[in-house]
Amino acid sequence: MDPIRSEQFLWTEEKRLVSQSSVPHSPFHQSTFSMDGQLKIGSNRQTMLTHKEDLLSPKTRLGIWTDKGTSWFSTSEWDLFPGYYQKNELLVSHAYHRGMHLLITAFDRTNQHDNGFVRTLSIKNQSEQHTSFKLLIHQQPLIPDREDAMTFYVPEERALIHHQEHMSTLVAARFEDDIQVRYEAGSYEKNWNEATGTALFSPLASGSAESLIIMNADMKPHQEIKGNMWVLHHESLMGLEEAHHSVQTDVLK
Repeated sequence: MDPIRSEQFLWTEEKRLVSQSSVPHSPFHQSTFSMDGQLKIGSNRQTMLTHKEDLLSPKTRLGIWTDKGTSWFSTSEWDLFPGYYQKNELLVSHAYHRGMHLLITAFDRTNQHDNGFVRTLSIKNQSEQHTSFKLLIHQQPLIPDREDAMTFYVPEERALIHHQEHMSTLVAARFEDDIQVRYEAGSYEKNWNEATGTALFSPLASGSAESLIIMNADMKPHQEIKGNMWVLHHESLMGLEEAHHSVQTDVLK
């Protein structure tokens, strides 16, 4: 079974996503984001930081949980095709679970304010069987947790805010209306129960800049689910809110 869909699919999706963004492309402009072998977004030095600390953006890792446990995209069950296709600001990557015949395609691009990234996720069950799992989006801390770190969930915005070292980071995800999404603040190790695939109710975490987003999926054969997630950074909550609303206007229209 060929896990990679046709180039026509990629071009069609690319055209749709690029048309949603008003960020003009210049041959001299380089995106600050790049994909590594574990399908994580990394960043170069953040020029928007005004303090002297040389900080890197938090790392976002993806995985799925089934009754067999958690399988992060970096494990041997997955065939990874990071940076499979790139044009201008759009970077396309694939992760294919050989046992479940599950194909996850990530379309990554910088947001309009150029202070974060937006990832459109396409999840397709390529098998002849129903499959159920939980998609895990783990936001790892900016730097090792410290007393000044704080993570909290904002229900009105349906987003997690991480604050550490004068920088605030917002993480959010939107999937189809009938798909349940949970937001958990704080340590993955403390909040996540690997045996049961459940998380503690944790809307606030002091001393931690870490979080987890959990999406429940129950897919029919050949069913496809689409959604979006984004990670944004700013030194002020007002600037973060503005960027957050701009992303929602783009992805939800």
